[in-house]
Amino acid sequence: MPAVEAEKTSRFRGIGRRVISRLDKLSEEKTVAYSLYLASIVFFLGIILLPSLLGILLKLDTAMNVVTNPELLNRSFSAVFSSIIMAGIVSALDVAAGLPLAWIIARKKYRWLNIVDSLVDFPLIVPTVILGYSTLLLWCEETPFSIIGFTGVSPGFITVLLLHFAFSYPVVVRILAGKLMDIEATYEAAARTLGACPFTTARTITIPMLKSGIIASLILSFARSLSETGATIMVAGSFENGPVFIKKSIDAGLVPPMVFVSLVLIVLSILILAGLRLFGFKFRMPFRKAYRIEAALSREGVTRVRDLSAIIIFLFLVLLPACFMVLARMPLMLSYGLLGEIFTLRGAWSTYWISVLNSYVIALLTTLINVVFSLPTAVIITRRKLGGLVSRLLEALSTTSIIMPSVALGVSLSLFWGASGISDFILVLLAHLCITYPYMVATMVSVLEDIPVELEEAGRTLGGTPFKVFRSIVLPIAKYSFLSGVILTFTRSVNETGATLAVSKTFKTVSVLLVEWVKSPDMRVEAGAGTLVLMFLSIILLVIFRYIYTKGGGGLA
Repeated sequence: MPAVEAEKTSRFRGIGRRVISRLDKLSEEKTVAYSLYLASIVFFLGIILLPSLLGILLKLDTAMNVVTNPELLNRSFSAVFSSIIMAGIVSALDVAAGLPLAWIIARKKYRWLNIVDSLVDFPLIVPTVILGYSTLLLWCEETPFSIIGFTGVSPGFITVLLLHFAFSYPVVVRILAGKLMDIEATYEAAARTLGACPFTTARTITIPMLKSGIIASLILSFARSLSETGATIMVAGSFENGPVFIKKSIDAGLVPPMVFVSLVLIVLSILILAGLRLFGFKFRMPFRKAYRIEAALSREGVTRVRDLSAIIIFLFLVLLPACFMVLARMPLMLSYGLLGEIFTLRGAWSTYWISVLNSYVIALLTTLINVVFSLPTAVIITRRKLGGLVSRLLEALSTTSIIMPSVALGVSLSLFWGASGISDFILVLLAHLCITYPYMVATMVSVLEDIPVELEEAGRTLGGTPFKVFRSIVLPIAKYSFLSGVILTFTRSVNETGATLAVSKTFKTVSVLLVEWVKSPDMRVEAGAGTLVLMFLSIILLVIFRYIYTKGGGGLA
């Protein structure tokens, strides 16, 4: 038997080598390379961008009804600016609080860091509507902090801020940690050798090199806050931002306000994010010299307090809201014996497992397709393969689908694809591709921008084909960022709810099913048990992702 297994392994390796050799040869042909770039642009325009916008643009004439109604116009603009302000605050807090934790993951040598690194992905696994309900329980209805006199807050601006911080914070940490791991530590070591304290070194050397990662984090956090609908409605109370206003308009059958607010949000957001990229890269810290206070801030006691503060913020403002619903319902789960019923497929659990399978099939397909088409797009943007104008346009438009509130995106896709007669499975897959595509693109753009072109040119000079240079030089450098993009894409697909509900009424993913259970008072205990099982399954899959990637060494032989 060992000989047979060895023969099979040898055969598979031989096939792999032949495939890689063939790809090496194909990559040297310019027609193949430019065909790949063209295919990625066609995919972006035909599958991601146009379907996301055209469904709404076809109803553009109805938006004039809002302009002629002063009361509705004022309410629409108030909702838009509430969204912009909320997204701006959330993205700033995400980077300010996420950078210290990313620094711990990337630079520290604590034994427990692998656990923290894995737990960062935990909130990404939870469907956002479940996270919204869990946040409502934690901060408003069943807060465990009553023992210290905290009786909770009313749903509104603060609860929305806490919710948006909880689901966007892990995205920022993932990007910044990946970026820090990709930055060569030689420059920091040189600065320390020349007498610079750690704080001065970080401010004058590391953070400027981290600029593209910070900008990518701000963009994704800002866009993610703008788009979330279902979870926001749960904790919004009287607070009304763009997604809440759009959902109310759709429920009332009012198309004009939905179209108007969606378009205004898209236009303003694209302008803001384009400005952030344009002026963010030009920004230079004016303070280049060292200051005495920085030596004090670099002391071991201060850094330990900073690290502890970062861990506490993550545990109490991000991780606890993500799992509180499960913790709060655990006694009832045990008393009902639900955990035993789950794996016997009794009652509603047979439907649950079908929905889990649906979710993972969609998420895996979404991740694979986006990896294939987003990497060439990231190369076009960073290496100006089709000219500067095309690169800038792609860069500006690539976040459009996550700027749109998810329910509005779903409605637009439903209007665009609805008459084509395609199956609900394909509709859901198309919706998930639109929502997750920007995560992979932004993650890879942030790291490719800081990989010197000279490294690739050196590899080509030494006889390497474009594909060999990519897999042997670029991919190993960017391996953590690539893994982060895969994780963000996969988990975002698994927990997507709003757009899925909008495009399909028959094909149910697990997040949609859990939302139905949460909304039903008789099924909330089951929703907690289902969320717990989903968390464990997703963690197992994420561990498998990490194992396969680590086993592969971050590149291809």
